Amino acid sequence: MMHLHFLPQPPVQWAAGQRLMLSLWGRALLRASVRGWQGLLTMLGIVLMIASSMGSAAQAARLDDELVAKDSTQQMPDLRVFPAGTKRKVAFFELMIPLIVAENQRLAEQRDWLLAMRKRAGDGGRDYSEREQERLNGLCDQANLPCDVTREDIGVSWNRLLLRIDTLPLDMVLVQAIEESGWGTSGHARNANNLFGMRCFSHGCGIGAAGREYRRFENLETGMAAYFSNLNSQRSYAKLRELRGRLRNAGQPVRSEDLIPTLSAYSTRGNAYFVTLYDLLRWNRGLMRTVRERLAANGALS
Repeated sequence: MMHLHFLPQPPVQWAAGQRLMLSLWGRALLRASVRGWQGLLTMLGIVLMIASSMGSAAQAARLDDELVAKDSTQQMPDLRVFPAGTKRKVAFFELMIPLIVAENQRLAEQRDWLLAMRKRAGDGGRDYSEREQERLNGLCDQANLPCDVTREDIGVSWNRLLLRIDTLPLDMVLVQAIEESGWGTSGHARNANNLFGMRCFSHGCGIGAAGREYRRFENLETGMAAYFSNLNSQRSYAKLRELRGRLRNAGQPVRSEDLIPTLSAYSTRGNAYFVTLYDLLRWNRGLMRTVRERLAANGALS
């Protein structure tokens, strides 16, 4: 179960502007204690300013509540309450990074288990229990491979299965989500938990124009898992998986810059799409790193 945790919040969840006003109020109160009636009148003016800010900040306060929610699943909040720019980017990264990290952790655990099972098989320990067979079959289904697991064999090559149970670079996932969802503000992001522009082609399967509808997901977690499954299992992204596998086998890091050129099936824009993703990486990588480090320091990525 994944929980989203963000920066420590006060017991009452205030919007960012209101928290700033409360800080100023505290300072004014201290000054008022030594300035008599004039100071108290100043403090009263600040109280009125805070009161007047409550209504205009209501949407932002509700978004704060959504972002710090500790439910096991998340719905897409409306990030348009933040002005375009750094504030919206930070809110987007605070929402997305824990989701991506959680999915990568899930895949890494699955991969470690498969590697241990492959080693055991190589050592002659192929007597798979019913529970192991069930899990192997489930991972084959996840990888979209036609396995036929028995007590003695998994029915497919280990290498082929391991190519499809693997992680993706965090920053590559982020820049694709940025581009495909307009920083989380597109209709299919807000109304269908679909941040990666994934489509479906049967009438009524999602939202949008008939025949080219965007898939609808119950929550952000299922949308994220579908994106990873798409790249990890569909034939269109075989080159991505092969390159990632070669890098793994060579003990080299799997970098976004290496994998982006294998995403030609994701967009009809060709090289222009790659250039856009590279630009988004260059412009936002520093902020991505800053937000991730802050989330990790506050226990949001455990």
